[in-house]
Amino acid sequence: MLWIPSLLFVVGIVLLYLGAEMLVRGSSTLAIRFGIRPMIVGLTIVAMGTSAPELAVSLIAALRETKDIALGNIIGSNIANLALVVGVAALIRPLEIQVSTVRREMPFLILATALFYIMSVDGTLGHVDGAILLLLFIGFILYMIRSAQKDRLGAKHFQAGLSTAEEKKQRNWLSIALTIIGLAVLVGASSLIVRSATTIALALGISELVIGVTMVAVGTSLPELAISTVSVAKGEVDIAVGNAVGSNIFNTLMVIAIIALLFPIQVDKPLLTFHFPFQMILTIIFLPLIRTGFKIQRWEGGVLVGSYVLFIYLLLVMDFI
Repeated sequence: MLWIPSLLFVVGIVLLYLGAEMLVRGSSTLAIRFGIRPMIVGLTIVAMGTSAPELAVSLIAALRETKDIALGNIIGSNIANLALVVGVAALIRPLEIQVSTVRREMPFLILATALFYIMSVDGTLGHVDGAILLLLFIGFILYMIRSAQKDRLGAKHFQAGLSTAEEKKQRNWLSIALTIIGLAVLVGASSLIVRSATTIALALGISELVIGVTMVAVGTSLPELAISTVSVAKGEVDIAVGNAVGSNIFNTLMVIAIIALLFPIQVDKPLLTFHFPFQMILTIIFLPLIRTGFKIQRWEGGVLVGSYVLFIYLLLVMDFI
């Protein structure tokens, strides 16, 4: 009876979204009160918050020895972030891209993606690979901290509504509570998603890799999609773009690094021959796309969404052949 695991999968995604929403709201509020620019918030706090589902799902999947879901989830989420999340956001409103993002953050994303692929060519992501990725992640964080210090706007502007020190303290505690509760909900929802997805995969005869790249990846990318669409609708394009780019960097450097350090991952051939190349090509194409007038137009957003639909179609065709 597939309706029970299917229902649990849907419930898991809903809880995943609610947990991510609380985590992002709490952590981003704390960051903004320190006067950090929206783009930096998007690349770090919001990106880390929306990447928490990928970390939780992939880590739990690795613990349950379903490593195909763990690795497929990351690659599928990275593709979904660039094609689906950014594409849908651009369809809502053309996205103006900061020059600094093109010159600094995007090359870093391309470097991380290329390194991820090179490390996987031998068929294994081991402890050494994880350590290198983690060191690069620490370097990225230090770089973001330095950028935040340079671009600091001044906390007084963001704290104008806090009339007293007591009120400020109470709101900070509320933000911390939201962050902790959101993280707890994310972990529980992630476990639910992995269990139900694995059950559905086995019952339908679909490989765990495909389930990880499609159902689980889209499910864990829903927070990015929700944050980006809401941000764009409110005119906060910097957070939307920074969220997508930052999430991919976190997925590649932090999530994969932690899993590889704990559990060496065997990389299946389909990942090397199709999934990795598709992600790499999409990442490289994304750079000139945002360089054209430093704006992603609606028709370009449509192309990105179309490329994601093509990816899913080819993936399903390959799995059933």
